Amino acid sequence: MLGGIDADAGAELAGLLSRDDYDRGAKPQIMWADPQARAALVAELFGDAETVIGFCARFGDPGLAGAVELLRVVAGQDIEIAADDDGAQTPRIAQRVAPDRVISTVDPDARHGHRSRTDRYDGYKLHVSADVDSDLVCSAAATLATTHDAAVIEDLIDADPVPVAEIIADTHYGSGPTRQAMADRGIHLVAPAQPIPARGDKLTKADFDIDLEAATVTCPQGNTAPIPPPRGAKRRQARFAATDCAACELKPRCTTRDGGRIVEINPHEELLAPARAQRWTPEFLSRYRLRTQAERKIAQIKSRTKNVPWRGLDKANLWLDLRIAALNLDRAGRLGIIR
Repeated sequence: MLGGIDADAGAELAGLLSRDDYDRGAKPQIMWADPQARAALVAELFGDAETVIGFCARFGDPGLAGAVELLRVVAGQDIEIAADDDGAQTPRIAQRVAPDRVISTVDPDARHGHRSRTDRYDGYKLHVSADVDSDLVCSAAATLATTHDAAVIEDLIDADPVPVAEIIADTHYGSGPTRQAMADRGIHLVAPAQPIPARGDKLTKADFDIDLEAATVTCPQGNTAPIPPPRGAKRRQARFAATDCAACELKPRCTTRDGGRIVEINPHEELLAPARAQRWTPEFLSRYRLRTQAERKIAQIKSRTKNVPWRGLDKANLWLDLRIAALNLDRAGRLGIIR
């Protein structure tokens, strides 16, 4: 790119680089089984990236600036600088995954996504809301794959052409902040609250009686600890007396602390506690089954197209709009709304 802007500068930069094989499609020809050879290659590539970034800083071309910024991100996101045995600072591959890692130079908006710890994908995330009665898609958005599901829920609500009275969603939408946001908007949220994590045979928070009105927590043995007043968004802690816990026969299953057991109270405990209690009731499960309609819509959108065929987040949203328009036209025809 620099050669097209200034041929002399392009030739000057090429002479400053350690390697001259960047126009080849194949991997560099080194002994890949040799750790020292791999380390030397990393050092050369990183050094050349620094040279390009510094050299191109003198030019004001927007296209070149964008390409250099992409090089800066890609070159630095997987590298850490460490001192070798001689104290010299050497770049090496970092043993971690950079947050919001750019995974493609031809599609810089693409990201690593996770449906679960074992189910991973690359590209974008699609968010869809569908009407349970008409089965029409009401709103949708494509985002970076690293975007949390609940981060888009209010945008989907605002994009819906009719007022929303109820939302049926999965556990990703069941957090305290999301429940509070929906309550503030007067929307009934049907979503499972995250269960309290199990601790083997240890006592969990679920084994304690939490009375928010009385501001107390009572343990299985009948001892009570006060809940302190709210402190903004910070979690409150109900602390049991060390003397009560020391004499308790359940202490080995309850806490290993020298002091008493601590029970943390979520800032949205008044919303989460009833949600956890309702999670397995027949009434909740009957309504929650309707959430599968959104899953079916996602499957229809992805039918015959495993990945978004266009590059860039803006084009991904345009592609999604076209797919949804086609699905809604087909559904409207089946309903007899249009002929």
